[in-house]
Amino acid sequence: MKENRVHDLIIQNQDIQHGINSLLSISNNTNYVHEDKYINGITADFTVLENNKIRAIIECKAGDIGVTDYVRGIGQSLQYEYFYDEKISPKGFKYHQNFNSILLFPSSVVKENNFNIGDFKYPLSTLLFEINDTNSIIRHIEQKELNKLKQASLSGLVTISQYYFRDTRIYEAYILLKHLSYLSHTYDFVNRTQLEHEFLRKIGTQNNNNWRNAFITLASLGLITSQNLPTPFGFAFAHLTFEAFASKIMFSYMQPYVKELYEVFNHNRFIQLNNQEIKDFIFHKYNNRDVLFLTESDGRYISSWLNILRDDFGCINFQPRSSQREIIYNPIELNELSLQQYIKKSSKAYEYIEKYNNLLRTL
Repeated sequence: MKENRVHDLIIQNQDIQHGINSLLSISNNTNYVHEDKYINGITADFTVLENNKIRAIIECKAGDIGVTDYVRGIGQSLQYEYFYDEKISPKGFKYHQNFNSILLFPSSVVKENNFNIGDFKYPLSTLLFEINDTNSIIRHIEQKELNKLKQASLSGLVTISQYYFRDTRIYEAYILLKHLSYLSHTYDFVNRTQLEHEFLRKIGTQNNNNWRNAFITLASLGLITSQNLPTPFGFAFAHLTFEAFASKIMFSYMQPYVKELYEVFNHNRFIQLNNQEIKDFIFHKYNNRDVLFLTESDGRYISSWLNILRDDFGCINFQPRSSQREIIYNPIELNELSLQQYIKKSSKAYEYIEKYNNLLRTL
């Protein structure tokens, strides 16, 4: 995604502005000033005014930047922090006490460059916001994710995607997101553990005693807030049918992982490979380096991915503890409409969605 495209999306798409506002925990009573001039010839990409106070200054970067341009972006963010410290405002606006500088970039910066965003020092006020190249969802990359990316670099891991899926099903994330949307009408904060024990475990899903990972996945995708309630994008996703939700998750987030697995399958209808053998194939492809969120943990991520492909998408089939796999179709070779038709026909999701809907009626 080019930088001018990032600018255009912010200017033209109110949902994206609302998404940024949500991440900043502010109302939508804002004004986005494009290419705002400060001192020393510095022009900020956007100044975010909340009630005529400077709540944030945004520096945007393209997806194909090199390390020099990325470091320049960090330096620009530092200057915006200096503007706040010294109360520099050529147009006379006061600064909000909760001011942030924001470095905003497309998701491809994380996975398609030869530098690791976890290996930099950022100004104290700076927040890192990522805009998804496929669906334009804005999310906040928090310090714990930066630590994970840094640790991956130190451990020699390859990063092909930054999105977390493990020991969950896509339909579990879907059900959880729908329920959090339902609760948002009443609550300002949802306690994960309490909700799991008092309600979610009654649904009886495959990962019924571990809904924690569904919460982590939704947060990783930018669909829920730190209060465990849907973001503006999360609300939109919560109102999709399951097949539409799953197809968007596939093409916006899962595709790099699925591509690696289908390279192992190599267009065969049947394969005889256990999880460790699949892991080893990918491991050797990357010169004996593990892939973040795919080959780590002695094949447990591989197991999670195969379960998702079988239960959510019906694109492979196998029996528990069996290394005999039947490959039915490749989801990333389809368009969204065709994939949705396969999902609707083959997914195991719908029985659990029905259980959820029945439970909801009893509340």
